[in-house]
Amino acid sequence: MKSKQTFYNVLRSLSEKNLLSYTQNVKGDFDIYLENRTFSQQKTPDYIDLNKVLFQSKEFFKMKAHEKYMLLDLMRSTAVNRGIRVINVKEFYHKYCNILQVSKRMIQVYLQTLRKYFSVHIKDGKYYIKFLGGKLFQKPTKSIKGKRATYVCVNTAADQQREYVGSVLLRREQLAKKREEDASDLGKLTHQYSKIIKERGEDTISIISAVLHRYAEESIIFDVKHFHKMLRKALELEKSL
Repeated sequence: MKSKQTFYNVLRSLSEKNLLSYTQNVKGDFDIYLENRTFSQQKTPDYIDLNKVLFQSKEFFKMKAHEKYMLLDLMRSTAVNRGIRVINVKEFYHKYCNILQVSKRMIQVYLQTLRKYFSVHIKDGKYYIKFLGGKLFQKPTKSIKGKRATYVCVNTAADQQREYVGSVLLRREQLAKKREEDASDLGKLTHQYSKIIKERGEDTISIISAVLHRYAEESIIFDVKHFHKMLRKALELEKSL
């Protein structure tokens, strides 16, 4: 999106169509809820997992924007077609020339770059494009850059979502993490107690946020053990500790 106003316009439009609702608890920070849960689900997920070595490499960042687009689009299309994309040559160039607004010659240049990631050959007027995979498309592990350690998440989508929820809640209360795992642990606690809170007819995030706000009035550094005790006390569960 080219501007913040575009984001606000889209958000408002989707809300007016009853596809989602949203609240703004902190300036520039929104909670967005899907209202329409009848979206169809594909048997084969039509998305690209960006948690790959390639997408953190200098090799990827040096690629031209159009080459990146074609790489991602071919990764998606080969994934949903069992690893190989078969497309008429004329249709192939028509598609990418229109999307990228470049000549057929430039598409050929981009395709030459992408041959490192795909096997490409022509037969009977059709392109056969096969995804090669390899080490560049494996999930990354911890890497060290000088004195700074960069940690890359290799957890499941559920774990990533919980860590994200934890990091958002900590950010909103301006709490510094005591340990690298604190955001993830807070997200796990939120998930762990969600059933109990929902059974009481209350909103999980609202309860967790309220307890976290009280915690932030006492300390600027988050300690998951201390917070856990406060949460159980707030839920009147401290006797089971």
